[in-house]
Amino acid sequence: MTDGPLSPSELRALARARITLRRPGGTLPGGHLARRKGTSVEFADYRPYQPGDDFRLIDWAVYARHRRLVTKTFAHEVEAPLYLFLDTSRSMGEGNKASFARRLAAALAFVAYRGQDRFAIYPFRDALVATPAPRRGRVALSTAFQSLMELSAAGETDLPRSLAAWAELGPEPGLCVLISDFLCPDGYRDGLLALRHGRHAVASVQVLSAADLDPPRWGEVRLRDVETHRGKSLVLGAGAARAYRAALREWNEGLAAACRELRMAYFLFRSDAAPVEAALTVLAGWGR
Repeated sequence: MTDGPLSPSELRALARARITLRRPGGTLPGGHLARRKGTSVEFADYRPYQPGDDFRLIDWAVYARHRRLVTKTFAHEVEAPLYLFLDTSRSMGEGNKASFARRLAAALAFVAYRGQDRFAIYPFRDALVATPAPRRGRVALSTAFQSLMELSAAGETDLPRSLAAWAELGPEPGLCVLISDFLCPDGYRDGLLALRHGRHAVASVQVLSAADLDPPRWGEVRLRDVETHRGKSLVLGAGAARAYRAALREWNEGLAAACRELRMAYFLFRSDAAPVEAALTVLAGWGR
């Protein structure tokens, strides 16, 4: 699979990665161990067949008796779907943030695909853009990659409304990765709470550009909100720059503290970072 948001060399770098979350904040009974080989092959239970399941795990005796397709699960498997939430509001279009976010989501989806886990991508702005059901397999990955390449940054952000609407769909407990700049005028806490109340393990991934972290322009400037188009003229000198950096640092520290309080993981990346390396960092650091 070479056509998509990731290059062949990037896919090779992810080939051996797996989602192995042992302590997801106490939100998932037993934690999550991705579908992977283990020393135990003790039969544990049946579950309904899902598109993309390994045909070898289907119990044909059950099908012969009850005309229902079920697959066997084993003691070393505790499966949970991966839910990827992607902020596609207009502010993400600044400073390569949208491209980084799309490629990070693609990297995590590819790791789920390689581990035979179910996954789904949920773009949002002031509302959810799409609500696909989690799927596994090559077709699911191709569909996800295609949808990611078609996304554009537009509109305003309403993170709490979007996540609350998704939570109302009643999804099964899973692993949620929320990718956004978190520069939300309506805040973020209610959205995080919506995921927490659903018994999901959550990782918040904040993406900021170099200009977000340290605005390059000095002197007389006119600042414009890229989402609302409202503007304000001011003189940006050294004092204003220090105040801006202090305010941003306080905002980011508040987000990190909220994630700790809610037993969620928190990561901050610059948008000029390597998305594959960021994905590996998330997988290695989540749940530790």
